[in-house]
Amino acid sequence: MTTANPHWDQIQHAAVDRLRRAHHHLWENVSIYLGLFTVEFFCAQVGHSQVLQADAFNNLSGIFSTGLLMTGLYIAAKTKDNDLWGAPISKEEQATLGPRIQQSRFRFETIYTLIAGLVMVIIAADIIYKALLVLIQRPTYHLEQGVAVVGALISGLLLTGLWLSNRHWAKVLANTALTAAARDSLTDALTSAVTVLTIISVAWLRATWLDGLASLILGCYILYTGIKIFRTSSLNLVDYFDPQLEHRYRQQIAAFPGVRSVVFLKAYYDGNLIMVSVTVAVDPQMTAATIYDLTRQIDSVMQHRFNVAATALMVVPRDRV
Repeated sequence: MTTANPHWDQIQHAAVDRLRRAHHHLWENVSIYLGLFTVEFFCAQVGHSQVLQADAFNNLSGIFSTGLLMTGLYIAAKTKDNDLWGAPISKEEQATLGPRIQQSRFRFETIYTLIAGLVMVIIAADIIYKALLVLIQRPTYHLEQGVAVVGALISGLLLTGLWLSNRHWAKVLANTALTAAARDSLTDALTSAVTVLTIISVAWLRATWLDGLASLILGCYILYTGIKIFRTSSLNLVDYFDPQLEHRYRQQIAAFPGVRSVVFLKAYYDGNLIMVSVTVAVDPQMTAATIYDLTRQIDSVMQHRFNVAATALMVVPRDRV
């Protein structure tokens, strides 16, 4: 016996509304990153700063990654379409799959987050390559400290404000794309602070190789962040889920009166939504009405205690397990 979630329409409406609001707030990221890239790149060229140029391209990666996140959010928030990213869906199939079509759309957010992580890796590789050239060739140039510091300071201040905004809305909307954007803007703000210190150190010590070294470290950090985002998104796409959290779900469901044992439980992500499929064993004499009440109670508790969007429950008699 399988029970469908009776509140899917409300769940879908709330999820889509959060996706659209998150999409709107990401425009703020695009405009700020675009402005910062322009200012920092100009200051890097005038000030002859390799590390500031690396920071500028780090902000350029923010534009690409944010654009990808916005694309994923846009596709995920589409409803009542007769296609899935251009692939036609028959009316019969839509009626058969029900909410599964929209749940599949939610995964596009994860896909585009994965691609954004890959873009960060590519840009980081370019920064590392250019930094190594500076360290090997040891070019001599005059660093315009004032211009370079101004560019880095503007970047740091704006990115700090952007981080606070992203963090706030990520919590309000419970959105992983905004959470990723907040993490990205925080690291960008920190790298801008490091850039300021590096520029001052280079100007004070007259050691231009510090510029290349700082750029190399910054590139490695961006590479690490990109790989981390790529890894997390990949695990979500293959339905990996924290086994400790699954164990907590299992314990919670097993504690319900009427549940004799939890036969099977699997949790996975559909975009930002946590979905749980579970099979429980119950007394063979339990009535349909009692089973219905039990499934409603389990679904409600899982939503409020663990923020699980939907719990697909299958009930089997205890003597058949």
